Amino acid sequence: VDIIADISSKLKDKEEWSEFDSNTINRLCDQAIHSARAVDYFKIRKISLDSIKNFKLGYSETQDMVTVPVHNHEGVCVGFVARSIEGKDFKNTPGLPKSKILFNLNRVKNASRVYVVESSFDAIRLDQVGMPAVATLGANISSKQTDLLKRYFSDIIIIADNDEAGGNMKDKIIERLGSSVTVVNIDKQYKDIGDMEDKSIKELDLQFDKSIVSMLN
Repeated sequence: VDIIADISSKLKDKEEWSEFDSNTINRLCDQAIHSARAVDYFKIRKISLDSIKNFKLGYSETQDMVTVPVHNHEGVCVGFVARSIEGKDFKNTPGLPKSKILFNLNRVKNASRVYVVESSFDAIRLDQVGMPAVATLGANISSKQTDLLKRYFSDIIIIADNDEAGGNMKDKIIERLGSSVTVVNIDKQYKDIGDMEDKSIKELDLQFDKSIVSMLN
Protein backbone atom coordinates (compact mmCIF):
# COMPACT_ATOMS: atom_id res chain seq x y z
CA VAL A 1 0.00 0.00 0.00
CA ASP A 2 2.85 2.38 0.88
CA ILE A 3 4.53 1.75 -2.49
CA ILE A 4 1.29 2.47 -4.37
CA ALA A 5 0.76 5.65 -2.37
CA ASP A 6 4.35 6.73 -3.10
CA ILE A 7 3.92 6.16 -6.85
CA SER A 8 0.58 7.99 -6.85
CA SER A 9 2.18 10.94 -5.07
CA LYS A 10 4.99 11.16 -7.62
CA LEU A 11 2.56 10.96 -10.52
CA LYS A 12 0.46 13.73 -8.97
CA ASP A 13 3.52 15.98 -8.55
CA LYS A 14 4.74 15.43 -12.11
CA GLU A 15 4.13 18.47 -14.31
CA GLU A 16 3.55 18.46 -18.03
CA TRP A 17 5.95 21.03 -19.45
CA SER A 18 5.89 22.42 -22.97
CA GLU A 19 9.47 23.04 -24.04
CA PHE A 20 10.06 26.35 -25.77
CA ASP A 21 11.85 26.45 -29.12
CA SER A 22 15.61 26.49 -28.44
CA ASN A 23 16.33 27.90 -31.91
CA THR A 24 14.40 31.05 -31.03
CA ILE A 25 16.31 31.45 -27.75
CA ASN A 26 19.66 30.98 -29.53
CA ARG A 27 18.71 33.43 -32.29
CA LEU A 28 17.66 36.11 -29.80
CA CYS A 29 20.85 35.60 -27.78
CA ASP A 30 22.99 35.94 -30.91
CA GLN A 31 21.16 39.17 -31.75
CA ALA A 32 21.85 40.50 -28.24
CA ILE A 33 25.57 39.71 -28.41
CA HIS A 34 25.90 41.49 -31.76
CA SER A 35 23.67 44.47 -30.90
CA ALA A 36 25.46 47.47 -29.39
CA ARG A 37 22.08 48.75 -28.16
CA ALA A 38 21.33 45.54 -26.27
CA VAL A 39 24.86 45.17 -24.86
CA ASP A 40 24.80 48.81 -23.70
CA TYR A 41 21.42 48.26 -22.02
CA PHE A 42 22.69 45.20 -20.16
CA LYS A 43 25.81 47.14 -19.18
CA ILE A 44 23.62 49.87 -17.66
CA ARG A 45 21.88 47.09 -15.68
CA LYS A 46 25.40 45.93 -14.62
CA ILE A 47 24.97 42.62 -16.43
CA SER A 48 28.14 41.31 -18.06
CA LEU A 49 28.69 39.83 -21.51
CA ASP A 50 29.48 36.50 -19.84
CA SER A 51 26.05 36.56 -18.19
CA ILE A 52 24.39 37.38 -21.51
CA LYS A 53 25.96 34.20 -22.89
CA ASN A 54 25.49 32.01 -19.78
CA PHE A 55 21.82 32.90 -19.32
CA LYS A 56 21.12 33.11 -23.08
CA LEU A 57 19.79 36.65 -22.68
CA GLY A 58 18.37 37.94 -25.94
CA TYR A 59 17.27 40.96 -27.92
CA SER A 60 14.41 41.48 -30.35
CA GLU A 61 15.23 44.39 -32.63
CA THR A 62 11.69 44.39 -34.03
CA GLN A 63 10.13 45.01 -30.60
CA ASP A 64 13.21 46.68 -29.07
CA MET A 65 12.98 44.35 -26.09
CA VAL A 66 15.53 42.27 -24.21
CA THR A 67 14.52 38.69 -23.42
CA VAL A 68 15.28 36.34 -20.53
CA PRO A 69 14.73 32.59 -21.02
CA VAL A 70 12.98 30.87 -18.12
CA HIS A 71 13.56 27.22 -17.19
CA ASN A 72 11.77 24.92 -14.79
CA HIS A 73 13.62 23.12 -12.00
CA GLU A 74 14.51 20.30 -14.41
CA GLY A 75 16.19 22.66 -16.87
CA VAL A 76 13.40 22.65 -19.47
CA CYS A 77 13.04 26.07 -21.14
CA VAL A 78 9.34 26.96 -20.81
CA GLY A 79 9.44 30.40 -22.43
CA PHE A 80 10.84 33.83 -21.72
CA VAL A 81 10.08 37.18 -20.15
CA ALA A 82 10.84 40.35 -22.10
CA ARG A 83 11.32 44.00 -21.17
CA SER A 84 11.43 47.05 -23.39
CA ILE A 85 14.69 48.97 -23.53
CA GLU A 86 12.76 52.26 -23.51
CA GLY A 87 10.19 52.55 -20.76
CA LYS A 88 8.93 49.67 -18.61
CA ASP A 89 6.83 47.48 -20.87
CA PHE A 90 6.87 43.78 -20.04
CA LYS A 91 5.79 40.78 -22.11
CA ASN A 92 5.81 37.04 -21.46
CA THR A 93 5.55 34.23 -23.94
CA PRO A 94 1.94 32.90 -23.97
CA GLY A 95 1.27 30.30 -21.29
CA LEU A 96 4.46 30.96 -19.32
CA PRO A 97 3.82 29.10 -16.02
CA LYS A 98 5.35 31.78 -13.76
CA SER A 99 3.51 30.61 -10.65
CA LYS A 100 4.99 27.10 -10.99
CA ILE A 101 8.66 27.98 -11.40
CA LEU A 102 11.52 29.91 -9.85
CA PHE A 103 13.92 31.59 -12.23
CA ASN A 104 17.43 30.04 -12.05
CA LEU A 105 16.37 27.15 -9.78
CA ASN A 106 17.72 24.65 -12.32
CA ARG A 107 21.21 26.15 -11.91
CA VAL A 108 21.35 26.49 -8.11
CA LYS A 109 19.12 23.70 -6.75
CA ASN A 110 22.10 21.80 -5.33
CA ALA A 111 23.19 24.74 -3.16
CA SER A 112 22.29 24.60 0.52
CA ARG A 113 21.72 28.35 0.72
CA VAL A 114 19.69 30.45 -1.70
CA TYR A 115 18.86 34.14 -2.02
CA VAL A 116 15.32 34.98 -3.12
CA VAL A 117 14.62 38.12 -5.17
CA GLU A 118 11.79 39.29 -7.43
CA SER A 119 13.55 40.10 -10.70
CA SER A 120 15.48 37.81 -13.03
CA PHE A 121 18.03 40.62 -13.50
CA ASP A 122 18.56 40.78 -9.72
CA ALA A 123 19.13 37.02 -9.59
CA ILE A 124 21.67 37.33 -12.41
CA ARG A 125 23.47 40.15 -10.59
CA LEU A 126 23.77 37.95 -7.50
CA ASP A 127 25.00 35.07 -9.65
CA GLN A 128 27.75 37.30 -11.03
CA VAL A 129 29.23 37.75 -7.54
CA GLY A 130 28.94 34.07 -6.62
CA MET A 131 25.71 34.21 -4.60
CA PRO A 132 23.18 31.48 -5.61
CA ALA A 133 19.83 33.13 -6.25
CA VAL A 134 16.35 32.49 -7.59
CA ALA A 135 13.72 34.99 -8.70
CA THR A 136 9.97 34.78 -8.18
CA LEU A 137 9.38 36.89 -11.34
CA GLY A 138 7.09 39.23 -9.47
CA ALA A 139 5.92 40.09 -5.98
CA ASN A 140 3.03 37.60 -6.04
CA ILE A 141 4.50 34.33 -4.79
CA SER A 142 2.45 31.14 -5.11
CA SER A 143 2.27 28.14 -2.79
CA LYS A 144 3.95 26.11 -5.57
CA GLN A 145 6.93 28.45 -5.50
CA THR A 146 7.29 28.28 -1.73
CA ASP A 147 6.99 24.48 -2.00
CA LEU A 148 9.96 24.52 -4.40
CA LEU A 149 11.99 26.62 -1.96
CA LYS A 150 11.17 24.23 0.87
CA ARG A 151 11.98 21.17 -1.25
CA TYR A 152 15.42 22.28 -2.37
CA PHE A 153 16.83 24.58 0.32
CA SER A 154 17.34 24.49 4.06
CA ASP A 155 18.68 28.05 4.23
CA ILE A 156 16.53 30.70 2.49
CA ILE A 157 17.53 34.38 2.49
CA ILE A 158 15.04 36.95 1.21
CA ILE A 159 16.22 40.21 -0.34
CA ALA A 160 12.94 41.97 -1.04
CA ASP A 161 12.44 45.13 -3.08
CA ASN A 162 12.10 48.31 -1.02
CA ASP A 163 8.41 48.82 -1.68
CA GLU A 164 5.04 47.63 -0.37
CA ALA A 165 4.86 44.73 -2.83
CA GLY A 166 8.31 43.53 -1.80
CA GLY A 167 7.30 43.68 1.86
CA ASN A 168 4.19 41.63 1.15
CA MET A 169 6.22 39.00 -0.72
CA LYS A 170 8.67 38.77 2.16
CA ASP A 171 5.88 38.37 4.72
CA LYS A 172 4.18 35.66 2.67
CA ILE A 173 7.37 33.59 2.40
CA ILE A 174 8.03 33.93 6.12
CA GLU A 175 4.45 32.94 6.92
CA ARG A 176 4.73 29.77 4.83
CA LEU A 177 8.32 28.71 5.56
CA GLY A 178 8.98 30.09 9.02
CA SER A 179 12.31 29.40 10.70
CA SER A 180 14.15 28.39 7.51
CA VAL A 181 13.87 32.01 6.29
CA THR A 182 16.21 34.93 6.99
CA VAL A 183 15.73 38.49 5.73
CA VAL A 184 18.53 40.74 4.49
CA ASN A 185 17.45 44.37 4.33
CA ILE A 186 19.05 46.68 1.79
CA ASP A 187 19.56 50.40 2.32
CA LYS A 188 16.48 52.53 1.65
CA GLN A 189 18.36 54.49 -1.01
CA TYR A 190 18.07 51.45 -3.29
CA LYS A 191 14.83 50.31 -4.90
CA ASP A 192 16.19 46.77 -5.18
CA ILE A 193 19.47 44.92 -5.12
CA GLY A 194 19.93 45.54 -8.84
CA ASP A 195 20.63 49.21 -8.07
CA MET A 196 23.64 48.27 -5.95
CA GLU A 197 27.27 47.92 -7.07
CA ASP A 198 28.84 44.46 -7.05
CA LYS A 199 31.08 45.38 -4.09
CA SER A 200 28.07 46.37 -1.96
CA ILE A 201 26.25 43.15 -2.89
CA LYS A 202 29.26 41.08 -1.83
CA GLU A 203 29.37 42.95 1.48
CA LEU A 204 25.75 41.92 2.12
CA ASP A 205 26.86 38.30 1.81
CA LEU A 206 29.78 38.86 4.18
CA GLN A 207 27.55 40.62 6.71
CA PHE A 208 25.14 37.69 6.59
CA ASP A 209 27.97 35.21 7.22
CA LYS A 210 29.20 37.27 10.18
CA SER A 211 25.72 37.36 11.70
CA ILE A 212 25.52 33.56 11.45
CA VAL A 213 28.90 33.20 13.21
CA SER A 214 27.83 35.56 16.03
CA MET A 215 24.65 33.57 16.60
CA LEU A 216 26.64 30.33 16.82
CA ASN A 217 29.22 31.73 19.30
